Amino acid sequence: MLKLYEVRMADFRSIYTRWMENLLALLYGGLVTMYLLWAWFRGAFRQPRTRDIPPACLVDPHLGIHRFIKLQNLKLHFVEAGSPQGPLVLMIHGAPDFWFTWRKQIPTLANDFWVIAVDLRGCGDSDTPSLRTKYSPSIVAEDIVHLIRILGRKNAHLLCAGTGGQIGWHLAYHCPELVSKMVLIHSPHPYVIRQQVRSSWTNYLRIWYMFFLRLPVLPEIVAQANDSGLIDKMFQPLLKNKSVTEEEIEAYKFIFSRREDWIGPLHHLRQLNVNRVSNIEAQPGVITKPTLLVMGDSDPVLPLDTAYKSAEYVERISIKPLPGTGYSAHVSHAASLNQMIGEFLREMPWRPLSLLEPSQPSLVGRVMGASLAVMSNTYSRTTEALERTRALQGGLYGMAQDSLKAAGSSLGLGDMY
Repeated sequence: MLKLYEVRMADFRSIYTRWMENLLALLYGGLVTMYLLWAWFRGAFRQPRTRDIPPACLVDPHLGIHRFIKLQNLKLHFVEAGSPQGPLVLMIHGAPDFWFTWRKQIPTLANDFWVIAVDLRGCGDSDTPSLRTKYSPSIVAEDIVHLIRILGRKNAHLLCAGTGGQIGWHLAYHCPELVSKMVLIHSPHPYVIRQQVRSSWTNYLRIWYMFFLRLPVLPEIVAQANDSGLIDKMFQPLLKNKSVTEEEIEAYKFIFSRREDWIGPLHHLRQLNVNRVSNIEAQPGVITKPTLLVMGDSDPVLPLDTAYKSAEYVERISIKPLPGTGYSAHVSHAASLNQMIGEFLREMPWRPLSLLEPSQPSLVGRVMGASLAVMSNTYSRTTEALERTRALQGGLYGMAQDSLKAAGSSLGLGDMY
């Protein structure tokens, strides 16, 4: 009887939450509509520029060769670099974005890997299905599965940014045989994201645009208005710190110059489940693929704590914090991030589970995995301070390092770093 009551209460809360979400969508839609009308009457809108020739950076031969591939009834565009003899690194961008977001990683990784930077369906030069239901993470993940197999590989390293990380998590759970290692840039576990959003009503206000995107047509009009003014707002912080150039912003405006160009990217965002989680939803299992999670330390919606909570669902994980919000870490911190990724993909040892080991880690193992991730982060943050005092305190630095290595060895976690 008590269980039936809990189920009914969970259903009631779910219905109430959906009603509130729809109300927020209508509220934000009304406010944005009034703002657009006000701006139109004031003549604040600029006419979109005609862009027929792509900027030189989009066709830079150093970034690779542009190719197309047919998957069932869908054509995907991707950029290929590096030798096909090397391990495959498949780059999955977020939304709104396209392959060009990896321009600072492709030349570096191509020295040791076969790099494929794909345009997800609806983005860049890939085909754009019109129905929003064709952009769910499971359907997009199927595109990646077919792409890996058509390329003739049994598995690939996944490099995912932002919302593209949700595709990586899906593949790690449902197609683990295709994932060798996974790098996630500011993309915690989907279950942890939903829990974080539901933890406070202020988070609902911070992600107001996710509710606004549920409206038809209007979000595409807003994104394309003022000569794709949304792109200027997205890259304004990066332009100030000189992480992007005016030409690179023009490359984005070339790709997203028409209203139709926004349909696919916004459909990707519309299909994300970032807040709906049932109180009776079972906790997800633990993935065994080596994972590197790079997180910003100043995101109000997804704080650094969500990375450590994500460690509970990964058997082997390394968490690397970076200053800033983290969404564009592969652009704003390209040099340090490229070094992290290269070391992770080349040097991190991988020890498969033996027949004597359980297929699912115990609760103690999961807690110890998360604890070791925290210890690793604390160790990296204190390394610089220890180096400054090394001359005065003799072997303190070496003792601390040896202690951490001994702890990792005694826990059987020597394949983590």
